[in-house]
Amino acid sequence: MDWNIPEPMGTWVLDKIFDPADGWDMPAAVVPVNRTQSSDGNPNYLVTVDGIIIRAWEAHRWGEGVERAVTAGRLAARVEFTGITIHDFRALLTDNFSWSGLPAFGFNSASNQPSLHTGFPIAAGFPVDLARRQLKVCMGLLAITSRELLTAWNQTTATPQRVRDWSTAEGIASVAATFLRGLFGES
Repeated sequence: MDWNIPEPMGTWVLDKIFDPADGWDMPAAVVPVNRTQSSDGNPNYLVTVDGIIIRAWEAHRWGEGVERAVTAGRLAARVEFTGITIHDFRALLTDNFSWSGLPAFGFNSASNQPSLHTGFPIAAGFPVDLARRQLKVCMGLLAITSRELLTAWNQTTATPQRVRDWSTAEGIASVAATFLRGLFGES
């Protein structure tokens, strides 16, 4: 019996972001959203955007043993890849450099798999509508970039064309393109 059951954490904005009563306007048939809880009690949302599963969560404090002179409060999103073998990590860093770090690559040492991340600072009282629009843009970037990477990693001869504008993006990933326009109120 586990006597040290993790205590559920509350969220600042995350639960409201995906709540239709608070403005989430994406139908579940188009963008499936599932609330889960990590082993540390932190609420997570698994959001599927154009076939790409994105995990979104809030961080309220730094991990054990980590000290920073800035707040840990942030809203983050991540795509975790499976079945990928990376032979040259410099290619990932080169892409990350060209994207100016958004999204950024990570590496899960437990699964030996690459991941893509985005995030931005938040705190208690952060405006929900702004957080929702920013997170939609982050998820749109993750979905489009993940699709491009998976295409490139699965090809043997050619590298796919990078998506650079929304009209091209709409042909490839319609929900992701909608999310990218969301920050500016163009849905």
